[in-house]
Amino acid sequence: MLLWIAMAVLAAAASIPLLVALGRPPRGASQSAQAVAIYRDQLDEVSRDVARGVVGEADAEGARTEIARRLIRAGDAPAEGTATSDRWRSVATAVIIAMPVAALALYLLLGSPLDPDLPLAARPDVAEFQKLNLGVAQIEAHLAAAPDDGKGWEVIAPVYSALGRDADAAHAWQRAIDLLGSTAVRQANLGETLVAVGGGAVTPDAKAAFEKAHALAQDDARPRFYLALALSQAGDKDAATAAWRDLIATAPKDASWLPLAANQLAALQGGPEGMVAALAARLKTEPGDADGWAELVRSYMVLGRAVDARAALADARVALAGDAAKIAAVEAAARDAGLAEATQ
Repeated sequence: MLLWIAMAVLAAAASIPLLVALGRPPRGASQSAQAVAIYRDQLDEVSRDVARGVVGEADAEGARTEIARRLIRAGDAPAEGTATSDRWRSVATAVIIAMPVAALALYLLLGSPLDPDLPLAARPDVAEFQKLNLGVAQIEAHLAAAPDDGKGWEVIAPVYSALGRDADAAHAWQRAIDLLGSTAVRQANLGETLVAVGGGAVTPDAKAAFEKAHALAQDDARPRFYLALALSQAGDKDAATAAWRDLIATAPKDASWLPLAANQLAALQGGPEGMVAALAARLKTEPGDADGWAELVRSYMVLGRAVDARAALADARVALAGDAAKIAAVEAAARDAGLAEATQ
């Protein structure tokens, strides 16, 4: 019991500085507004970097989410003057006073002081989650008052996704598109969120979003991936096979989605062709696998695809450059498979 009393006293003591700060006159909206403006400029800069090809889409999404979190922490600039500020300060004061009492009551109800401590690594980051939810509530209140703030919708959309609120995220992306205009990134984000809402299915609405994204950025792999997936899900085997092959052939070697694309192609083709396609895709992400290169060359020769076998051997020499023993092993396998060009 003494432990609980001590905890309550410490919680109350920790609240005093916050209550004193809340008792001071408000500084006004200028600082918050400046922070919001800075973060929105950063969002614009990320979009410009993506358009210039300086930043990849995966990195851009991470940056947007981080900027959104910072914007949430900065809070909304009070748009209704001192009355709005006073209301928030009153609510915050009440929360600060009530939190120690509620925490103690909850601990008395659910706590087990005799149980061993839970390791720190196993504890959920409850505090951050609560802050995030509070920030989301603040932005939602702002958007309820200013529903035409397109940047606000664009900020909150990835946060909704991070919270698992996929339907809300899809709505937010659609509002951002309606208010700010259609871009390849926004359309792809909308489509991806609609796929999440559909439980992994590329719904007609999601497909339409990806088609718009592809029209705006022909070389963007993300809409192409989902459009190929839509063909697979629709049972259009020939078109899906062609789409997956084209996507894999033009994929960066470090593309995180490459194994997924290879698996999709393997599932469509089945048998040796699918297995070889999956192996070729894997070697793009694991180029140092000499045994894999040897197997790929042999497989191409078994399938009568000598041209592809020569190309695979050339790729292996590049990938294994600097390791003469590994190159020699692949070349030996190529000679054994009947590839005359195996010796340089």
